[in-house]
Amino acid sequence: MSKFEELPPGLREMADEKKLTKALQHHLGPSLSARAQQVDFCHVDQLRCKPGGGCRLLFTATIGKKGNEAAGTQMFFGRLIRQNVSDAVTKALSRANLTRPRFGPPVFFIAEWSLLVWAYPNDPELPGLSVLNDGERILSQAKSTPEKFGLNSPPLSASGETTKYVPGMRCGMIYQMAASPKQTNGANPMHSIYGKAYRAGEGAQAFAIMKQVWESEACQRGDFAIPRPYSFDAKYDILWQEALPGKPLADTAAQREDLPALSHEIGRRLAAFHGIQLALPVEKDLNFQVEEIKTAITSLSKVFPRVAARCDGVGRRLLETAEKLEKGSMTPVHVSFKFSHIFDTAPGIVFIDFDGARLGDPGYDAGRFIAHLYKMKADWQIDPQIAENSAASFCQGYNRAAAVPLSRNRIDWFTASHLVCSQIYKSIKRRDTSLVNKLLKLTEQFCPA
Repeated sequence: MSKFEELPPGLREMADEKKLTKALQHHLGPSLSARAQQVDFCHVDQLRCKPGGGCRLLFTATIGKKGNEAAGTQMFFGRLIRQNVSDAVTKALSRANLTRPRFGPPVFFIAEWSLLVWAYPNDPELPGLSVLNDGERILSQAKSTPEKFGLNSPPLSASGETTKYVPGMRCGMIYQMAASPKQTNGANPMHSIYGKAYRAGEGAQAFAIMKQVWESEACQRGDFAIPRPYSFDAKYDILWQEALPGKPLADTAAQREDLPALSHEIGRRLAAFHGIQLALPVEKDLNFQVEEIKTAITSLSKVFPRVAARCDGVGRRLLETAEKLEKGSMTPVHVSFKFSHIFDTAPGIVFIDFDGARLGDPGYDAGRFIAHLYKMKADWQIDPQIAENSAASFCQGYNRAAAVPLSRNRIDWFTASHLVCSQIYKSIKRRDTSLVNKLLKLTEQFCPA
């Protein structure tokens, strides 16, 4: 079964990598031919479509010289235009200050799919993306204001590498900056910093949250750790912070074997974070999650009619159980507490990406973590017994350190709700049916009839 089986025919054709390669060659052909180049292959990196909403396509093209000589790769971000097509295309093509990519034009339109395509590092939603990718410009800024990059003196060089790009949302890059040998007693250490480009107006809030968390007594005491925030460029919505010398949780086989021990530390440190005082909006409480369940179940039933009855049954049991749960305490919650936002470093576990932190029910974070564990178990990314042991170890570490321990009923409910609202719901945007039945089975175990 193709993971794009649930897509409407037009979108399924757009996601066909052979057809995408042919279409890209047609639109880039004139600019590539002058250099005896051609599009060899296109790989779809992301395809996310919301029912009745937008559709975004991220793909990477391999460009080769005629005669099989490799030339390089180019990333593209495509957005489906459903309304006012002519105005949207005209506005995109007339934009000023676009960055010339390595291959082809900065932006073009594939009419047969109504797909507006931007060549990286151009993105209409991220005003600072081109700046973040301009190494010479970043070096110049670091030389004039080194303290904004966590440096004590101007660097000699700067080179950046993209780590994660979510079209229309955010992009992260790690920059390596070299200090002068005179400043380091003859050595030439590299200083690593992380830059993140946001949508206009969103980076300031993320930086303000990080500063609050960093300056809290518990963080300064070492009860939990986050990257140090350095500065925020309000003009381009770029946040600069410490780059971590570790890897995301469960990124290696050794880490996956170590998950039960690591999970105990994660639970303990999460409890410490939940115990601090932050000035944040109240949002991620039990009532919020109930509304999320209703939305997710409705959408899942429409997109995957073959499992609609099971989805409705799971949703009904979750809503019935929610009415019986005791009122929970309100604490700061990370909100996106998943493996990619938990780093395993030499000094210990570090939490990253507090962009969406809010006040809410502490079960929100705990359930998100365990739901991610069980998704990896369902996908055979980790051994089932390791998943079970890790969940138990996490709960034990959390409840031993928490001022207000979480009941098993509360953890199970939030775990089941996140399996529905996050892990299963992601299959809508990606139109990936492969895990839906497995994840539904797991959810049913957490909310039995």
